Amino acid sequence: MKAIIEIPKGDDRRRHIKPDKSGLIDLGPIKDVIPVNSGIMPVHYGYIPETLNDKEGDEIDVLVLSSDKLKVGQEITVEPIALIRREDEDDKVVAVDSSMKILQKWDDLSESEKKLIGDFFGYHYKFRSIEDSESAKRYVNLGREQFLRIRK
Repeated sequence: MKAIIEIPKGDDRRRHIKPDKSGLIDLGPIKDVIPVNSGIMPVHYGYIPETLNDKEGDEIDVLVLSSDKLKVGQEITVEPIALIRREDEDDKVVAVDSSMKILQKWDDLSESEKKLIGDFFGYHYKFRSIEDSESAKRYVNLGREQFLRIRK
């Protein structure tokens, strides 16, 4: 599956794709909203195109684990390894690219990585659960179906 990067790992700016997909909107420093990790994005953050998270009203969010230096707007191929369910229902797919194929599931991450991701993406809304790769794939497939229904 494809993912589009909005905020590369190590970046300190909040960016989101414009609703018409004509570019990105800079929403300011991450630390103004999430002070964890000094507002530095701990993973590559983006979305899965042609999906819909109906609770949020836009594409499904994806946290991409990669050892590559990725750029804003870059499209990459990813494989889901987990689904983070949050209290606000703005759930996040956790995925790896080809540089991180050694990671097959959430439990393959180090404890420090899991804690940082939990603290960062759970800052405003706590995690309800962390589900496996099959749950993540079903979630994306449902999001694709919802996207296609709306396009008709």
